[in-house]
Amino acid sequence: MRQDPEACFAAFAASAIPVTRVPDRPSTTGCETENAVRLPSVLRTIPASPTLSCPMAAAWTMFERHGLQAAARTHLGQEVAGIRHLGTQSCRNIGGGTVRSQHATANAIDIAGFILRDGREVRVAPDWPGSGRDAAFLRAVRDAACRWFRVVLSPDYDAAHRDHFHLDMGPWSSCR
Repeated sequence: MRQDPEACFAAFAASAIPVTRVPDRPSTTGCETENAVRLPSVLRTIPASPTLSCPMAAAWTMFERHGLQAAARTHLGQEVAGIRHLGTQSCRNIGGGTVRSQHATANAIDIAGFILRDGREVRVAPDWPGSGRDAAFLRAVRDAACRWFRVVLSPDYDAAHRDHFHLDMGPWSSCR
């Protein structure tokens, strides 16, 4: 999908999942947005309508349907109704270094929490270290995300990710 953007849009069309395309935004600093969409999720997103690359949105759609909701039903006995994210696009480098983050091109999302159907919220920061069902749910979510995204970073990775999951479709592969 990354090499053939139209294949990504065709996959959404074939699945009858409507997507809202976002105009391309050129950049001379490595922070361009191309072939991006508004996240086509049935979940409520806080903040609303994040922009993602089409391949990232496709991975999210598969993860949401086949990983996230299954983990919620298994560990919490209900589905997720919404997500609290920390952003998708931000023109920045990885950890203050010289390599651009996947966020620079809307090819990543940071997830801080999940809002359940009953209104309760499971958040990464306070719930990850626990041993109860919320912690088990978060670990299952992280593990399921590894099936759909190229990079998944959790609080187990480093202190910078203590309060969120980083998910991206960049060129590297890591699940921590």
